[in-house]
Amino acid sequence: MIKKSLFLLVVLLVITYQGLVIYVDKQLQKQSHENVYNSCHKIWSARGIYKDYVNQNSIGSFKKAFSMGSIGAEVDLYYDVETDRFIISHDRPKKDESGKLIYTKKDGRILTLEILLREVGEGHYFWIDYKNLNRISPEETNQAIARLLKITESGTIRERLYLEGSHPQRLSMYTDAGFKTIFGIHPPYEGNLLSSFTINIYKMAYYFNNISAIAMSYGLLEDPAYGPDTQEMLKAVPVFLFHVPDDEKLINTLKEKQDVRVMLIGRDISLDRASMNDCK
Repeated sequence: MIKKSLFLLVVLLVITYQGLVIYVDKQLQKQSHENVYNSCHKIWSARGIYKDYVNQNSIGSFKKAFSMGSIGAEVDLYYDVETDRFIISHDRPKKDESGKLIYTKKDGRILTLEILLREVGEGHYFWIDYKNLNRISPEETNQAIARLLKITESGTIRERLYLEGSHPQRLSMYTDAGFKTIFGIHPPYEGNLLSSFTINIYKMAYYFNNISAIAMSYGLLEDPAYGPDTQEMLKAVPVFLFHVPDDEKLINTLKEKQDVRVMLIGRDISLDRASMNDCK
């Protein structure tokens, strides 16, 4: 009796899973995603263009990237609950003896999102890697959203911000507040038996939480996560790719894909590849 019940439960779960996959795919095919970034300037800069690690995510690195042709940049950011500030930094803050969070300074100062947007925000796009989104409570998230709404209340900057995180429910709160959001996923490489299942689960979370786009690592040139099968499964989803191998043939192939909206070339290295954008 127990075995039979378990068998029926497994069958029910499989049918439910397959039904949800079919439903989500059909719904995604109906969506146009016209409000998601879609330009020939697909190659953005990761943390700007810099020589030394300490200079990444700095005003100087972003100015250099934009002057060399990048229309957008990926930026690392933390929201500090105590001071109600969005602080630009890749490094996780440390605590001093009193427990106060100490952030990495840029050019001798704490670089906040307000300063970044004021000094280099005009006309540019920003892919915000929201480092501590998952560690903020719903109440603190509402506080952060209120602050971000204030920061972006003038001009068109809100339309040019894309907030990335791996917590779909928290991201949906930003979507509901009027921001563009990116669901950061980390599926196994395509050779893994669980790859297709994982992608489908991520796709359901993306759809049901009304997120704008999906972000993922391309993977290795010889062993990709965003290979042919994954590309087919995500063919109706705007994709922001990071850690794309610096391979000309691959980059040119990805540029032709309608679903690929943004690419960051290389991993933990500063590369200028904006000239490879096919903008006539």
